[in-house]
Amino acid sequence: MSTRKAVATAIFALIAGAGLAVRGANQSPPPAAPEAGALSDKVKVVVQTVPPEKATVFWGKKPLGLIRGKNKPLIFERPRDSGPMDVVVRAQGYLPVHTRAYTFSDFKLYVKLTSVEEKKNLFGYKEALPDAGAPEAGAATAGSPDGGVPR
Repeated sequence: MSTRKAVATAIFALIAGAGLAVRGANQSPPPAAPEAGALSDKVKVVVQTVPPEKATVFWGKKPLGLIRGKNKPLIFERPRDSGPMDVVVRAQGYLPVHTRAYTFSDFKLYVKLTSVEEKKNLFGYKEALPDAGAPEAGAATAGSPDGGVPR
């Protein structure tokens, strides 16, 4: 009985192998997969504001473009690994935001805007000192040539 099982298994393997060979011959070869380490030469930087407002993004003095509001971010491309970009986001009625975008890989930058009225809620905020006014005409100052000594 073991001989019958061995013959049956051999015949099954032969038929299955022939079927795979025929099916493989009818199919086109799979498309070449990109190399695992292949990266594009450019990266995409996406800048969006929170809350979504119209804003201008500057890189130094150069305007990079406009954020046009909700679901309309600024998208631009830079060479990969070209270094960090210090950008400024300016929107009407909000404080300007200085931030950094990186070019190691595709980068999404969400910028939190603070209205001018809410600036007192920011960490490090200091109240402006009241103006003391101009010094009186007869008052001597320490920076005067005579050292502030009255005559």
